[in-house]
Amino acid sequence: MAGTRWDPSQPDRRTGPRAEYRRTAPARLDVAGQACAVRDLSTNGLRVEPAPPGRAWYAGQAVSGVLHLRTSPPTPVAGRVLRVGHTGLVIVPNGSGAWPGAGVIETERRDLQRSQRDRRHEPRFPLPMFRPSGTAPSPLRDVSATGLRYALPPGDPVPAAGSVIEGEVRLDPATVIPIRGRVVRHTDREIALALDPPGLGPDVLALLQRRFSW
Repeated sequence: MAGTRWDPSQPDRRTGPRAEYRRTAPARLDVAGQACAVRDLSTNGLRVEPAPPGRAWYAGQAVSGVLHLRTSPPTPVAGRVLRVGHTGLVIVPNGSGAWPGAGVIETERRDLQRSQRDRRHEPRFPLPMFRPSGTAPSPLRDVSATGLRYALPPGDPVPAAGSVIEGEVRLDPATVIPIRGRVVRHTDREIALALDPPGLGPDVLALLQRRFSW
C-alpha cells in the first residue's frame, strides 16, 4: 500500500488548540459569494463542510473571504486550499497575516466549551404533535432555552447546516414568539436550531409548556 509522505513545509493542523463546532451552530465563512459552514478552526487552518457549490475546487487554489465567529468581529481571511475531500475543504493561511490570531481562536474555543457544558444541563421539553386546543399538527418537536427542533413542512427544502432561520411560533392571534437561530443539524425532515442569544426565557418556556399540556 502506498503511503503519504509527510511534507515538513505543510502546516500540521493537528497541533495547537482548535475551536470545534460540535452539535452547535458552526462559524461562517463568506467566500465566493456564499455562506459556508466552518466546522473547526485553528491558527493553521480551517475546515469547511460542505464545499461551496457552483465551482470546481482544487488543492493550491487561492481563497479569500470574511470569517464570522461568535466572540469577535468579522475577520478577513486569505489562504489556499490544502485538501479537497468528499464533504468539504481544508483551507490554510497563505502567510499574509489575514487570519485570526491565537488569542481570538482561544476565546472562541473557550466560549464553545462553556456553551456545550451549559446545554447539557438545560432541561429540554418534548412537545406533543397536536396541541390540546387544535387539530392541526404542530411542527415543534422540543424546545430548550437555547434551541429547538421542528419538522419541515412538506415541500420545503432542507436548510444547510449553519444557515440562518428566522420565523415565529404563533400560539394564537395575540401570542407570537419570534425565533432566530442557526441550523445545527437535520435528521430526515427534522431541523435542530441553536437560537441566537438570549434564546427563550423561562416565561416563554413555561408558556409553551402550558399551551402544549393536555
